[in-house]
Amino acid sequence: MAIIHYSSLDTGAPVLPSVSGQRWIDNLRLILKACLVDGYGSKPAAGWTVGHEHADGFSLSNGEGFINFVSWSASVVSVYLMETISDGSAALAQGYNRRSGPWFDGQSDTGRQYLYASNFYSTFGNKQWMVVADERTAILLWSGYDAVVDSPKQSGGALYFGAYKPVLGGSGFCSLGGNVSNGTPYLASGAWAAGASLRNPVDGTVVQGSSPLYRVGAVNEGYAYIANNKTKLAPALLRPVRASIMGRGLGISGSTSAPYDTHCGLLRGLIAEPGLSDAYLSKVLPVLGVASPTYQDKLRPITLPNGVQWVPLYPHVEDLGVFVSLAAADWE
Repeated sequence: MAIIHYSSLDTGAPVLPSVSGQRWIDNLRLILKACLVDGYGSKPAAGWTVGHEHADGFSLSNGEGFINFVSWSASVVSVYLMETISDGSAALAQGYNRRSGPWFDGQSDTGRQYLYASNFYSTFGNKQWMVVADERTAILLWSGYDAVVDSPKQSGGALYFGAYKPVLGGSGFCSLGGNVSNGTPYLASGAWAAGASLRNPVDGTVVQGSSPLYRVGAVNEGYAYIANNKTKLAPALLRPVRASIMGRGLGISGSTSAPYDTHCGLLRGLIAEPGLSDAYLSKVLPVLGVASPTYQDKLRPITLPNGVQWVPLYPHVEDLGVFVSLAAADWE
């Protein structure tokens, strides 16, 4: 298993055109196919395959499930999961067990999982991105327009998709990130507040009850589920905690209310630090040895005293941050 770090700073990385009509779906396709399917420069592909392609959408697979990205507008993409594809002639493929956020086939919920990127398409410049992936899981960070360390909510975002470790064992496939609204880039109710899991993380069945919803569980010691502009951060010892997948819904936690979110398993490669998760990245990086950080330091690995490398994954100033570990043990 190779864990590969890709970024827009790499030699040979795909260049995102600053042209009218270059939509979020177009930029997303360019990035993910280059990293996961084709490779570029000295970076090999992570080992994913294309499920189907359409002018307004595409899907990728790790062999355990499919993630299908569909253009909603120039700045919004909706995300669906499915176990198999039976018809790939449309942007949203037909397939077994299709899901998106709280919605699934046969259910009337109007919510979906949306990725909002108002400053990451068309003529906006300074498009920065980072992907860390292996053949089973991919983690994406993006920001655009603002050349700052702390991305405003309209400029940045993150997505985790692929394999995770369900709470009672077995295998799982999920997508976590964005929002259930197609016009708002964040929710203040938790980290990356929308997502779906192909199977019930407790019993492994397709059945998950009405309106199941999942998110990243980033451990923090703050009073709120959003970042704060703290000025005093100097932990003597780091306390890394594996980030989790949190879920709710009548078939998952027994309630559709966010306060009843329950632990559903562990995410591969994601690490939270309780004293740093709810702080601005501009304050976190100096604590970890990056003096006078620039916006490009959002994309670069940090080498810790024990030799392990972490890459910051702080989507924007309205959400909690975590780190992507490049150590194979954190992806088990």
